[in-house]
Amino acid sequence: MNNRKLQLFCLMAAGMLLIAGCETRTAAQPDQVPQIQAEKSNQGTLTAENRGTGRDYIFQDSDKTLLTEDNLSNIDSRMLELARNEIYARHGLVFKRPDLKDYFAGKPWYIPNADYNGSLSDTESRNIKLIQKHEKLMSANHLEKLWDVDDHVLGYPQGDESTRLPAANIDLNGDGTVEHIQMTLTQHYEVSDEWSLSVNDSELKIELSDSYSTSYFKIVDSDINDPYFEIALEDSNESAQFTTDYYYYNGHKVIHMGTLDGLTANAQSLDGQGTVTTSRQSIDFQCWFYLEPFKLNGGHKWKESPADFYHMEPPTPWVAKVRFPIYKASGQHDILKWVEPGDSVYFQGGDAEGNGKIKTEDGTTGWIQVKDGHLSGTDSDIYECFEGLLLYG
Repeated sequence: MNNRKLQLFCLMAAGMLLIAGCETRTAAQPDQVPQIQAEKSNQGTLTAENRGTGRDYIFQDSDKTLLTEDNLSNIDSRMLELARNEIYARHGLVFKRPDLKDYFAGKPWYIPNADYNGSLSDTESRNIKLIQKHEKLMSANHLEKLWDVDDHVLGYPQGDESTRLPAANIDLNGDGTVEHIQMTLTQHYEVSDEWSLSVNDSELKIELSDSYSTSYFKIVDSDINDPYFEIALEDSNESAQFTTDYYYYNGHKVIHMGTLDGLTANAQSLDGQGTVTTSRQSIDFQCWFYLEPFKLNGGHKWKESPADFYHMEPPTPWVAKVRFPIYKASGQHDILKWVEPGDSVYFQGGDAEGNGKIKTEDGTTGWIQVKDGHLSGTDSDIYECFEGLLLYG
């Protein structure tokens, strides 16, 4: 089977899959996460002009001004949780959860008060209730596995997205001034729609698929240690491949940060420390997905952070159709053993250099290589060497 046919199978299957007191963790951040949390790491440093010292508040005046639907409808669950907790933090609530304790300890206004009894003003109480309402609405915004044979095929459960609005008011760059964000449909085409994304007087034209395009955006916080909130637009093209576009506002204009594979505008994919984990499709040994981290660089753009190895979860069972060697190490040609036609093996993953790891029935683990579409040690196209390849068709 050639690469063009395999890619067609992949896209067909992806389309089939698309059809197919305050310190508590809210339902918006489920306990069971489908293996997408990235390692936390130090990001690139913003320039002195842009970095600042982080932002003081999610909502600067939530102790004395009532929040509204257009403040909350589009923001991510992690931000909602922090917004709820900062109302209590103003009174000095002593946090037990390490992440909240560290987060508020970094705010210049936070003074722990062990005697605080949890009392709130009427405005604060009403704001807490409204935030909790949106946390409950956001509880369905979590990724789940779409296919048992590949844990990295991820999507949202089908649900009502009407709670999000095409407009929002929130301080995007941490300068204390609230921005007005607006999504407006400007042109409808046969397979896509043109939208206008505006922040105050800055406007961008954006094309989204009409099969999945949405009239809303998400506000996320890619790094809680810098002053910016980001605008994320999740989309699916006509081949049902998911992508997420990110933008930030520097106080003057909207700047594109990158287009990433997968649905990533959620607290499962974004660790809040400058790393996002994407679900990417690969067509090499078979048609499969793997998790790839991206990190914010010094210009507040997403930069790929390649791994040495990408796991296939669960490993794919193959049956050999040809005789081929497995090697002792990645990228080398010291033969560990030969696999015979009819033998069962398990594909465990690969790297970006055409090296894949397999395990035989007797427990031997070794490497195979693909070069120019052919399995090393044979004259055969990789897709003619095994029964059981994932072709999503």
